[in-house]
Amino acid sequence: MVKMSVSSTTWPPVMMSYLYVIGRVMTLSGSSHNGVTTQPICPALAHLRLPPEHLPYHLYSHREAAAAVRNDTRCYRRHRARLPCWGYEEDCPPESRYSPPVCDRERESGKRHRKLSNTERFWLEAGFGYVREQKRQLVALCEARSQDDSWLECSHYARYCRARNLYLDFRRLGIQENHFGKRFRRDILGPGEIGGHCKVKAVRLKSMTGHETHGLMSWYAELENFTSLNFRPTTGNGNCDVMLDTPTYFMKLDLGINMYHHFCDFLNLYVSQHVNGSFSTDVNIVLWDTSGRSYKDLFGATWRAFTDHPIQQLKDYDGKRVCVREAIFPLLPRMAFGLYYNIHLVPGCKNSGLVRAFSRHVLYRLGIDHGQPQIGRLRVTFLSRITQFRRVLNEDQLLSELRKDSRLHVNKVDYDHREMPFLQQLQHTQNTDIFIGVHGAGLTHTLFLPDWACLLEIYNCGDEPCYRNLAALRGVGYVTWEGSTGLTQIDELGTYKGRGDYDKFVNYTVNPTDFRVLMEKAIMYVFNHPAFPARHMHQKDEL
Repeated sequence: MVKMSVSSTTWPPVMMSYLYVIGRVMTLSGSSHNGVTTQPICPALAHLRLPPEHLPYHLYSHREAAAAVRNDTRCYRRHRARLPCWGYEEDCPPESRYSPPVCDRERESGKRHRKLSNTERFWLEAGFGYVREQKRQLVALCEARSQDDSWLECSHYARYCRARNLYLDFRRLGIQENHFGKRFRRDILGPGEIGGHCKVKAVRLKSMTGHETHGLMSWYAELENFTSLNFRPTTGNGNCDVMLDTPTYFMKLDLGINMYHHFCDFLNLYVSQHVNGSFSTDVNIVLWDTSGRSYKDLFGATWRAFTDHPIQQLKDYDGKRVCVREAIFPLLPRMAFGLYYNIHLVPGCKNSGLVRAFSRHVLYRLGIDHGQPQIGRLRVTFLSRITQFRRVLNEDQLLSELRKDSRLHVNKVDYDHREMPFLQQLQHTQNTDIFIGVHGAGLTHTLFLPDWACLLEIYNCGDEPCYRNLAALRGVGYVTWEGSTGLTQIDELGTYKGRGDYDKFVNYTVNPTDFRVLMEKAIMYVFNHPAFPARHMHQKDEL
């Protein structure tokens, strides 16, 4: 009998929505079932473009906006005495936190965390507690002396920074001369070429060093020469060739052709918006790439969830002096113990409210609608690979067996961007109850599965924590093989034998009987999930 690994069957509580909101929206919370409905109009909140369930959490820390709608019966359910909170607010009680994690056990472990429960550790390292830590770590590196002055502050190791009235001199950038050079060169901003009219705290700035060896771990390399200037950059003194009045995010990106890596960029941008306290789409996004090479982005439609403006490139400012009224250097995709590339999760815990909120936020802003699950039937998506390696050579046999099961509605898909645009892929994923595939970047779609869904990773190819962790972060079920019983590797050329990651460079045939056992575990997970809408409809019909 094949050994199998199944994620915890403990489920997070479903959060209640406290507000009505404008127009045609997806019902994402409370006792409502998964579908599209029309809510009473709330003009005062329409501009926020936030999912309905997120509005009360946002208003908790934006008291002026909350006060503006408190007496508007179209917006506010007045019987609610207290707004809930994300969790990172200093006065947020634990019982009011958004979508808290759940753990199999709350045992104490390790000296470092002996006073913390596993749930609290998970929340601190992978949930909104991570935002709280970034906010608490912020320290001034250049202090303003007057209201019109500049300032700069960063969290530890300059992983997140923001500045006001920033001066950037790109006259030595020379992208055209270094077209095929390094993406994150360290020699473009010397003393006096980056700075502001403020008092630099040199010792604090130097203390930010330590993680800059990799360009996607820290902003220290870009900020280490921050200088106190004798002029105010944004007061029209002739020192600026370009003035950016709109808040501007500078971003160093991971691979745009790989969903797993690129969505580390998007997730960390969303986390940074929480740290910054604003979700406005009236922002500039400038890609910080010193090579001049074109950035191939297969998931570019996602930027619409973050900005109304075209994405800019650093090379657009080559040879110019740029002044920025508000600059944000967001969290990066490959930080040590960051989200989610280098994360080490607390065993037995799942459901990051932060990742769940990210999923909701992106889907809502991209206009991805929910379909209605069928009573007694599960929507199954089998992700087929067209790459050279990690293909399931007998997938048609497996699909034929699945289609014999009357409980399942099975679709085979190929998420090739040339055949299916990314937003259409998201639409399909969001309307999936069981998502099946072999280890690969396409399984990053797990981020956008419904709360009750289950990921079936046919084989993890020796990279055990990768998509198991992603499923745990999203709070969905996870099932996979352990070991290789029931799997046959097919490598006619033997090209990659002897490599440590050999399992990723072969194809497979899968034993149908063992696969069926694995599939049954995923089916039971979904049917038994308390948030599965069709489960509630079925119970209602029985009554």
